[in-house]
Amino acid sequence: MGCLAPNFMLKFFNMKILVTGGSGFIGSHLVDVLLEQGHEVKIYDIETPKFGQPCASVKADVMDLARLLKESDGHDIIYHLAAEANVNRFFESPFYSNCVTSSSTINVLEAARKNAVSRVLLASTEWVYGSAPSPKPAAGASPSHSASAAPTQKSAPGASPYPSADPVQPDAPITEDSPVASRPDHIYTSSKIAAELFCLNYQTMYGVKSTIMRFGIPFGERARPETVTPIFIRKIVNGEDITIHGDGSQTRQFVYVKDLARGCAACLDPKAANEIFNLNGRERVSVLEIIRNLEDILQIKARITFVEQRAGQFQGRTISSEKAKRILNWEPRFSYRDALATYARSYALYLKNTKNTAKT
Repeated sequence: MGCLAPNFMLKFFNMKILVTGGSGFIGSHLVDVLLEQGHEVKIYDIETPKFGQPCASVKADVMDLARLLKESDGHDIIYHLAAEANVNRFFESPFYSNCVTSSSTINVLEAARKNAVSRVLLASTEWVYGSAPSPKPAAGASPSHSASAAPTQKSAPGASPYPSADPVQPDAPITEDSPVASRPDHIYTSSKIAAELFCLNYQTMYGVKSTIMRFGIPFGERARPETVTPIFIRKIVNGEDITIHGDGSQTRQFVYVKDLARGCAACLDPKAANEIFNLNGRERVSVLEIIRNLEDILQIKARITFVEQRAGQFQGRTISSEKAKRILNWEPRFSYRDALATYARSYALYLKNTKNTAKT
């Protein structure tokens, strides 16, 4: 059994919700929001919850279908956020990483089908749109954080959101009607596309409703230390060199994790059933702007080394979240700068305290 959050001001109605990956970076913030809304939440994760949320938790693997069936029984909703989030581990361990990302989605959908769960909400990524048109990347190169495909004509109701053509209009924003990558350049991307396709298959074959949430690049409290923002903060605080390929003008769209968690919760709206939503920040920020903002926030000068730009390095594209605003009334509350300031100061203080503790 889960437990009831103290706040009973519900946006929809009190639901029993299972969150796979609920102990992780994004999942734990989603659990916070769901509890604030008064839902009954259960965390399903291989990691023990670390943030003290007053709800039930189960330490279990998403590859264990029997356990998923047992723990999801009687639930209204399953959020499926459990996956391999580190693209480097996909490169090093492709079989395992694919299992816990795409194959686990089959398990979640099957548990939903057999237990008559009303809907599965899948965490996907903007990477499904592919990489920008560029020369062939070097072997082992990571995928770009954006897309090459341009919007196609809006699909008719019930039509596949996977158009057959890959038209390229480099300046057009990416929407949910844009085609996904036809030749993904990384196993991570392929695995996420496969997970989305499984959701579509279960819709058409078994009537299992789902919502696909394509995340932008998240940052904020509880982030994995190997992601770009905490790396930059750590290097600035410790006086270490930051290497920039090219002039730092390449841009990305970041979404503050607390805004992203609200976006995931907004997808509980019945209007989101069998839909796809981009959940991203509004602003495109260059790599150099990230560092200059951090310098100003932390009042520490960064040590930057500029090196030759990588061949075919992606320069950035705009991912539109207009559909989520129009249908779900969701948009980011925080500007990139304000969210970065809140996070950077707290993370820098954590690093300082950790260093002081290590000395004593």
